[in-house]
Amino acid sequence: DLGSVVLNLLTNAFYEVNESKQQNSTDYEPTVSIATKKVGKHLEIRITDNGNGMPQEVVDKIFQPFFSTKPTGQGTGLGLSMSYDIITKGHSGELKVNTRPRESTEFIIVIPK
Repeated sequence: DLGSVVLNLLTNAFYEVNESKQQNSTDYEPTVSIATKKVGKHLEIRITDNGNGMPQEVVDKIFQPFFSTKPTGQGTGLGLSMSYDIITKGHSGELKVNTRPRESTEFIIVIPK
């Protein structure tokens, strides 16, 4: 299940940087990174992209089932909702997001060891 969460977050990040590439000038360099580290008794996984980021009104809804910012037919709106449930209910962890509109988004998975 954890692999599905990471794959979903990476897929979303790649989608977002591709959208940013199409909207921005030729000097934009799409970047997606993943990092892991041990923090006390927790494992932390960070997935970061330099896409368009999200406004607060989108952040407030992203973990709700069937919410999507993608065009019809390109997303079900279930990926982040299911990922949230897998991390929080299945692994007693947290799934958090930090975003700066028009700059970047970072999803942080924190799970106990």
